[in-house]
Amino acid sequence: LTREYIEGRRAHYLPPVRVYLFVSVIYFVIAASVPDEMSISDAGSISGPGGMQIGITETGEDKAMSAEDRAALLAEIDTAAWYLRPMIRAMAEDPSGFRQRMFTVMPRVFFVLLPVFAGLVALFYRRRHFPTALVFAVHLHAFAFVVFAISEALKFTGNAHLAERVGAVLAVIFAIYALKSFRAVYGGGWPKTIAKAVGIGLLYLLASIPAFIVIILWASWT
Repeated sequence: LTREYIEGRRAHYLPPVRVYLFVSVIYFVIAASVPDEMSISDAGSISGPGGMQIGITETGEDKAMSAEDRAALLAEIDTAAWYLRPMIRAMAEDPSGFRQRMFTVMPRVFFVLLPVFAGLVALFYRRRHFPTALVFAVHLHAFAFVVFAISEALKFTGNAHLAERVGAVLAVIFAIYALKSFRAVYGGGWPKTIAKAVGIGLLYLLASIPAFIVIILWASWT
């Protein structure tokens, strides 16, 4: 799709930004709609965005954070760094609301990160201009939202093991797709493509850390 776009064959396709917005909205609606009880794993924790885990215990047929766990979490506030205290308090007092607030701000942060990813791609593939890298970034992120929307939707089955296993398979599929996408748009052999993709991924991960800190702080203080 990116190659079609940069070669001028655009009439039959949605604009890249519209594709991104459409699939990202689907993903975040699904992810934010997963019932709290569906996001609780058998290991006794609530799975939140970014791999966050909130410890819980089972009470009857319902699963919720126990009074002891909540008290233990609140007790950590005095010894935690000042910037972590609002997050700990929010997780202890209203874990569901904390999770929902994170999903509210995450779409905006991901959208802001698009040019960051594109800049990294343009840095590693200098023979292509930044606009090409930006279109590629939009399409790649859109596919990621499609894949992980499926993973989130599986949580509605109530089968945590199924969701985790299929999610792992989908993550592998996305990794393979991303590598093939780099080759389709930029060319090059597999060793060079893998090396560049790993380099881009690591730098993007480092660049994303401040963004996720902002997400956590915003969800804690609002």
